[in-house]
Amino acid sequence: MTYSLGRSLENSIILRSNLVSRQHATLLAVASKKSSCFFRIIDGSIEGKRSTNGILINGKKRFSHILSHGDEILFSKDTKAVYQVITAITNIPKINSSQNQTSESSHPKFNHRSFDDTKPFRISPLQVILEQDLSTHIHKTINQFISSPELNPQPIIELNLVGKILYLNPAALSQFPNLEETRINHPILKDLLAQLLPLVNPERKIFVREVSINEKLFEEIIHFMPWSEVIRIHIADITNQKQAEAIISYQIHHDALTGLPNRKYLHEHLVEVIEKLEDKQQLFAVLFLDIDRFKLINDSLGHSIGDLLLKAVSDRLKKLLKKDDLMVRWGADEFAIVARDINSNDDVVQIAESMIQALTFPFNCGGHELHITTCIGASIYPDHNTEVEGLIRNADMAMYRAKAEGQNSFQFYVPNMQEQSFQRLSMENNLRRALENNELLTYYQPQIDLITGKIVGLEVLLRWKHVSLGSIPPSKFIPLAEETGLITAIGTWVLRQTCLQAIAWLKMGLPPIQIGVNLSIKQLQQKDFLSCLQQILEETNLDPHFLELEITEGIMMDNVEEKIVLLNEFRQMGIQLSIDDFGTGYSALSYLKNLPIDTLKIDRIFIEYIAHNAHDRAIVASIISLSHSLDLNVIAEGVETQEQVDVLRSLGCDQIQGYFFYKALPADEIETLLRSQGITRPNRIEPAQ
Repeated sequence: MTYSLGRSLENSIILRSNLVSRQHATLLAVASKKSSCFFRIIDGSIEGKRSTNGILINGKKRFSHILSHGDEILFSKDTKAVYQVITAITNIPKINSSQNQTSESSHPKFNHRSFDDTKPFRISPLQVILEQDLSTHIHKTINQFISSPELNPQPIIELNLVGKILYLNPAALSQFPNLEETRINHPILKDLLAQLLPLVNPERKIFVREVSINEKLFEEIIHFMPWSEVIRIHIADITNQKQAEAIISYQIHHDALTGLPNRKYLHEHLVEVIEKLEDKQQLFAVLFLDIDRFKLINDSLGHSIGDLLLKAVSDRLKKLLKKDDLMVRWGADEFAIVARDINSNDDVVQIAESMIQALTFPFNCGGHELHITTCIGASIYPDHNTEVEGLIRNADMAMYRAKAEGQNSFQFYVPNMQEQSFQRLSMENNLRRALENNELLTYYQPQIDLITGKIVGLEVLLRWKHVSLGSIPPSKFIPLAEETGLITAIGTWVLRQTCLQAIAWLKMGLPPIQIGVNLSIKQLQQKDFLSCLQQILEETNLDPHFLELEITEGIMMDNVEEKIVLLNEFRQMGIQLSIDDFGTGYSALSYLKNLPIDTLKIDRIFIEYIAHNAHDRAIVASIISLSHSLDLNVIAEGVETQEQVDVLRSLGCDQIQGYFFYKALPADEIETLLRSQGITRPNRIEPAQ
């Protein structure tokens, strides 16, 4: 009977506004002597952490307030609630000085007899989904077979607000044969009313939760119909999907050789560490460790011996870690360590020296006695940076400075702000003038259908040719454009230029072709982006079906509900949508079913070694299989060899793009290719024998 309120999805009651705190307030049910209860609202959490804005009750700021019917609660300027007593809650136990808990017997309507003590089950909290945020998946589920639920292959249960089962479709009776006997006490319905009743109202009608029973996982989409006060539950067995997601998640987050977490895991771990720091001045260190002359071992003794050495090094270093420390394999012969329990720079020096000392003892690998040296660099939060990427980058730079000092060296990051600031300022000024001076160019990389061998799509890639500096790689100017906000103007220019070019090709008599344009998170955050996009389409007269907007999965990590609303608006315009660089961001396939997307693009990091690395091949196979089960088109990026093409074809990949067929080309060369459509090197795309 305690409910947290705030913008975090972990709250019992979610306040969908960026102006409220993560946990803004708490509702407490307080029992009275008359065997009923009333509610007290307090500012912040029970632990005493106050919200940023506070709460106003009927216009007056309050830290604690017993609510009465009609009280108005203001959390922020855009979030308001009214407390209304719909009915009295009875049978709440009286609270005395020695007890503040609800007993099992206090809920006579629910028999809490265990369903089967030998078969445990778990229930997730209810997730409230507002009607405007409903995904395609949920829309389809609640509307499917609505007139003939008997035909639905998935279980459907209907019950009223006092727990009486009103209807079970054949699938429910078949899958849960003891439902009629156990009824509301069945694990599939366990605690449903207790979770639902405090949340339900005419605005909140759709809820989702997961129930685990006997090693099977079920998703429940709960639809409350206020006009009849009926609760309809659609149930789906998602066990296989979750298992596949868990396998992919582990493979994506861990190194196959050492079993250590990888660089992706490190990034997510650091984000979590920083978010959970109560004291933002608390120190922790990121250390980068590199094995000196490791390439010589690989070249002279072979990669198998090198692999044995890497595993031995990781095993030896793990013994030095403290409870909250983390070690990952960054790549090749580099490891990264997050050291949490530090109070000064001297602590970091001691950690580095202990690691260097531990690695000076010989290793026996495949009958070879190996002696190695190492170099370590470190950056410290918050002294050297407060951002994840900055801490990683600075530790890496410090490691390379240590390597310049010689073997078994250690260096802290040393800022060189003046030189870096000057270079950044110069580049920023040049980039601001790039649009004015017509220095930006759009290139187009073809996407090839693996069955027909024909060009079926293009991806727009931006190029910058400075009048005096020459060609500047996107890896240098795109991050700067993101950081300075110039990406919004550049992105708008790219969209307009792409649409104009597509129309120009059509006027030349070429067939229409789908063109993908990458979107920045800054563009999606523009309040007028949708109207700007509509204006470009109207001005250029391009059919929206031939425009594809590409977003990276990292963009979907925050404010997912708002992003889904925007993506649905794109879809309503007829625009195609794709997830770019899949595998480098959120990487949970569970969220894909809720996104209105058409295409998934597998990041090149998984394609590079797919022909020789069973680990990468398994990841790609799983992604392709699950994507096809969600009716998504799959494109592999960064394809450069015939072997990669053959493997991807055997795995059922739909399309590929990469240097094996074409690099990014200017518009006139694309025109030539499109005119000769079908002559795309057929000798190189025959199925492997």
